[in-house]
Amino acid sequence: MTKIPLNLMLNYPIRWSKQQVLRDFVQNFYDAAGADKFGTVFKYVYQKDVTKKGKIILSMASEGFSYEWLVHIGASSKQEESGRYAGFYGEGFKIAALVALRDFGWNSNISSRDWSAGIDTLDVTIDGKLLKQLVLNVENDTLSEKTVLVIENVEEQDITILENVINTFYFSENPLIGDILFKNEYVAIHKRTTVNKPLNYPESYNCKGDGIVFLMFQARGSFPSELVICHNRFKTDDRERKNISKGTIQDVLLDIIDIIDAKTACMLLRNLKKYWYDYPDSKEDVDSWYSVIRKLIKRIRLDELVISQFRQNYPLLAYCEKPFNIKMRNQKTQALIWRKNNSPQLILVQDSFILLGYKSIVEFCEEAGGFNITRKPLVDENCLLDILQDTAKEVLHGYILHFPAFTIIENDSSVYNGTATVVKNDLLQINSRAYRIRYKLVNIDIKKNLLKKENFYEAFTTYCHELCHCFGSDASASFSRALTDVIAIVMIHQDIIDIYAEKWKREF
Repeated sequence: MTKIPLNLMLNYPIRWSKQQVLRDFVQNFYDAAGADKFGTVFKYVYQKDVTKKGKIILSMASEGFSYEWLVHIGASSKQEESGRYAGFYGEGFKIAALVALRDFGWNSNISSRDWSAGIDTLDVTIDGKLLKQLVLNVENDTLSEKTVLVIENVEEQDITILENVINTFYFSENPLIGDILFKNEYVAIHKRTTVNKPLNYPESYNCKGDGIVFLMFQARGSFPSELVICHNRFKTDDRERKNISKGTIQDVLLDIIDIIDAKTACMLLRNLKKYWYDYPDSKEDVDSWYSVIRKLIKRIRLDELVISQFRQNYPLLAYCEKPFNIKMRNQKTQALIWRKNNSPQLILVQDSFILLGYKSIVEFCEEAGGFNITRKPLVDENCLLDILQDTAKEVLHGYILHFPAFTIIENDSSVYNGTATVVKNDLLQINSRAYRIRYKLVNIDIKKNLLKKENFYEAFTTYCHELCHCFGSDASASFSRALTDVIAIVMIHQDIIDIYAEKWKREF
């Protein structure tokens, strides 16, 4: 027997779980067999002894390898062929053997060709300090066509961890991986089977889902639809192969989109339907799916037949742009209200869908007459509007400082009963309650249908609502405070308002 130092001290500061240890043991068999053969040639068995513990035997028919590959950190037979192996750095087996022995009391023995080697420790003294280093006890053995790893002192429940670990590798017999949807030399996309993922299966904390993302043949994260994505040339700089985040998953997809056809891109787009209306919150927002969706659409755009089929399957899409100015923001707000009230079946999507020939929600609203069509009031309408203004001037005196001109909303299909046109007020104006007048009211639009005999109170409350926009927009705290105040003031002066209501009726 020959003791060969591995130059790895027992107190090396690394902590792995049992799952990580078994993953790196299995990985060596996986890389030797390859993804195509692993599921059929790799074998494992648990043998229980008279104690509560037993041993796991991992084996595989193979041409074997020299034990010298186990001696040096950084030595690996895989470094010249990126995209073919799950491992790369040549250190996994050594670290796994160290942690297995030190932290879990597992004894490991590996044999291949005409040798076998057990993992052991050896006392060494450095600068007067006694240390223990990992060694290989190498012995000659009968020539074999198998590579075998025996792990002793293993508890029976650890076999479940091993089985779960095996299914974190990409191979066709993996029960979590279904039919192939796309495959080339280093990228594959599959359906997910209905088999549940085992406990502690790799999952992305900010991108949960039933799908799986494999990088370099190992499961590294989850996917938000029932697909299996495998990219065998996408490497991260994480040697411990921790679970990846949403941002990395999106980078994987962006890389994959460059090499898939339009039909496959369309399939991915359908599976990411929940993100069709995803926009980044800011330039620094790395969580948005916007870029992925846009790039998929650009790929689909290359095939007119795929576009046609997609539009047949999804006829009711309307893209909605992010507004860049006040006019766009107002149009978007009106269009969204119109959709809610008139066409809730329209599905909102990001602006990239214009590349597939879809119309915007603003265009739908405009074609349906949902935006305000305004005109100057007629003579009889002016009389009614004067009554509204006189009521407000008397009741809200001192609270509202400016009462603008009116225009009439002509079309019944408009989404609003009233709107206010405002500009920023550069003057420092304060009302009777010391509230600042932030905006100057330029114009107030009132819907024609409100100017009827029975509609005074509805017309007046609409008018009061629009007057409050001199304090802020609908979503602002200053507007909400003003509206609350105005409602209270109106309730106090209900008798005055009733007098004006009678005057309104006499106009008809």
